[in-house]
Amino acid sequence: MTSTGTAAAQDDAADDHVCWSYGPAPDVPAGVRRRLGPVLRAWCVEGETAEDVLLVVTELVANVVDHAGTPFEIELHRAPGRLYVAVRDQCPTPPEPRGMNPHASRGRGLLVVQAVCRDWGYEVHGGSDADQPGKTIHAELAA
Repeated sequence: MTSTGTAAAQDDAADDHVCWSYGPAPDVPAGVRRRLGPVLRAWCVEGETAEDVLLVVTELVANVVDHAGTPFEIELHRAPGRLYVAVRDQCPTPPEPRGMNPHASRGRGLLVVQAVCRDWGYEVHGGSDADQPGKTIHAELAA
């Protein structure tokens, strides 16, 4: 599923904040990664830092697709020396980092996020009339 936004990648990077909405389709993590690359270049986030951002966003989006299975939003905001990422889905189940299993082909996403980010965490949303149930996973990276 594609983003609900209609802006092209160069329009996405016009300011210090982007927000995209997606459905939980299997091809979304790769599509988000492709869409984010030009934004990072426009923001002059390059090299290892850009790879870290792409890795973290890809892992968080893949977790939504694999575990939450709900529509979600991705927000990125840059500030001097920092890049903030937030992924909000409609599943209130908290994320649980798994133990390291060297034989598993998957399941290390949150461990990767922990290792790469300055800080990360989550907030579960209550589901009141003003707030849909779900959670937001947020991360901060050096930029």
